[in-house]
Amino acid sequence: MPVLNQDRECLTSVLSPTLKTDLSQAMHYLVSLFFFIFFVNVAAADDFDAKVSSQNKVDPVVQLTVKERAWLANHKKIRIAFDGSLPPYSFINDSGQLEGIAIEVMNTLSKRLGITFETYPNTSWNKLYEAAAAHKVDVVATMVNRPDRRQLFIFTQPYLIKSLVIMTKRDNTTIKNQSDLVGKTVTMVKGYQFVDRVIKELPSVTPYFVVSMLDGLKAVSTEKADAAITFMATASYLQTKYLLTDLKIAAFYDLNSANESINESIAVRNDWPVLADILRKALVTISEEEMQNIHAKWVPSIKPSIDYELIRKMVAAFVIVLVLLLLWIARVRRQNKKIERSKTEVQTTNKILQALKSDLEHLVVKRTAELHSSEHKFRSLVENLRNEYFFYQRDCKGIFTYISPSITNILGYTVDEFMIHYHEYLTDNPINLKIDEYSQSIHSSPYQLEIYNAQKNIHWLEVTDTPVYDEYNKYIGVDGIVHDITLRKQADDRLIWLSYYDELTGLANRRLFADQLQQIISMAHRTNDSVSLFYMDLDRFKFVNDTMGHAIGDEVLKETARRISSTLRDSDIAARLGGDEFALLLPETDAAGAAPVAEKILKKLREPYIFDELEFTLGGSIGIAVYPQNTSSGETLVHFADTAMYHAKQGKHGVSFYSESMQQKKTIG
Repeated sequence: MPVLNQDRECLTSVLSPTLKTDLSQAMHYLVSLFFFIFFVNVAAADDFDAKVSSQNKVDPVVQLTVKERAWLANHKKIRIAFDGSLPPYSFINDSGQLEGIAIEVMNTLSKRLGITFETYPNTSWNKLYEAAAAHKVDVVATMVNRPDRRQLFIFTQPYLIKSLVIMTKRDNTTIKNQSDLVGKTVTMVKGYQFVDRVIKELPSVTPYFVVSMLDGLKAVSTEKADAAITFMATASYLQTKYLLTDLKIAAFYDLNSANESINESIAVRNDWPVLADILRKALVTISEEEMQNIHAKWVPSIKPSIDYELIRKMVAAFVIVLVLLLLWIARVRRQNKKIERSKTEVQTTNKILQALKSDLEHLVVKRTAELHSSEHKFRSLVENLRNEYFFYQRDCKGIFTYISPSITNILGYTVDEFMIHYHEYLTDNPINLKIDEYSQSIHSSPYQLEIYNAQKNIHWLEVTDTPVYDEYNKYIGVDGIVHDITLRKQADDRLIWLSYYDELTGLANRRLFADQLQQIISMAHRTNDSVSLFYMDLDRFKFVNDTMGHAIGDEVLKETARRISSTLRDSDIAARLGGDEFALLLPETDAAGAAPVAEKILKKLREPYIFDELEFTLGGSIGIAVYPQNTSSGETLVHFADTAMYHAKQGKHGVSFYSESMQQKKTIG
């Protein structure tokens, strides 16, 4: 039977928003609850038939040997004891009756084995333990398997898996992991073995001993203590029952979220090994689904109905958005065609200008009347291109003797202003340093310069100078054509940017991420540092994208990018690999340093997404691989982080660190 980690199943319900006292906050909660109900039920609808069929399953038969069946025939009544102070596993309810997860499991075993459990009346742990040691009790339903107890009892496999968590006030932002408890006051319940371990691991903690875990949570709520260390399922149950809405789970106490030293097994008196074998076999017949159903009774989840009217409206909105998108695409295509036609016209014009330039070189040498006629035609043509080109002449000292009036359309200066203050309008771009050299030499190759226009906006100009000679073949100056290439330059810069960054989110793209990964790993190799790589995707993003439209999906991705970036250092790198998948690089960060960053990111992602009148919550799954602990190869590090993310998503863990066992499981699967 797969071991069920009940505590992890209740994490969502514990961390969900709680009602506040004032009306506006209550309305905010109800809106959030409405969307949560809608999303849960749409997902649940597909599984309805499977759940109905599973309810009609016949109880499995426990396969017993002849000796075991004979033993049960001679022991129809078995005395069993329950700890009455361990909610929701086993406890005394308000009516004075025993109930809880362990009681449900024992009832199931009783039914499948055809035996009767006779409950020991005393539920005090010390009393029932003494009775069991003296064989006045045959079975203890919940007991941690410890070496000192194995002399008195035989244990089954663990069937109640518990996790220790750190509980704080909801507004507490200083405690985020185990190390933050240093110097704090922490409530602990007397008599539990894990208390000794906590005190040993954190000697600087000030213990605040209480009688019960409820008293511990109340002490945190009334600020008598900074935090409480307790079992996750117990905290969830007590929070729900006693409306302790001002508390939250700050972190798991143990890094792996569960510790075998606190898991519960069935303890059988040491002279009845046959009964221990029988109970082991019976536990195996309880499926994971049955255990989940039992656990759900004590930590219930919300199962609202589907609002088909809302679905209809959302589909209608999606259709409208789709139609608008198609219309926009058609408009863009028409504009692209116009741009292509304009490009062709410009190319044609450039060819004409080049031809005229060649003719001008011959006409300048002759210096005849034919020169003046051709020059007039040439200038007229340039003036017709008043928004992109202007013409000028300089003498052999580089002083302007003529500038065409079209410069006013392009840069906003008058001809006289530009002639006098030309050098003042140049930017400090290093490309401008060679302009004087070009102006004083016979330079016929095109060159570029950067200049401010009259509104202080930057323009890029491409200059082509043609040397001019007199009738004695002496150089007397240049005729120049200036082309405003600002739009082309911006388009080129945009293309370069898009080759390294994601257009939607502004994060690095896969190409830039791969380059940075190799550089950071090389640097870490030289400095002997660790590098953590996060592979992350959003939970329920496909549902949002499909039901609310790609426009909302794009907004979700942009908001997610902003939230991720806000949690990172300047030295960290965030990239969008595609769809809703992101990758993060954390230089000089080992596993211990990566864990709180991952939790902080997940906390950010669980905050509501609000777009106009829409509000919903998402989540994320993060896989983490660490260089050089997991691998020294960048490509393999990405693969390992992806594998860990798959493990986190399948197990709904939120965050998983890569281990070799994940790769083995993935290979076997």
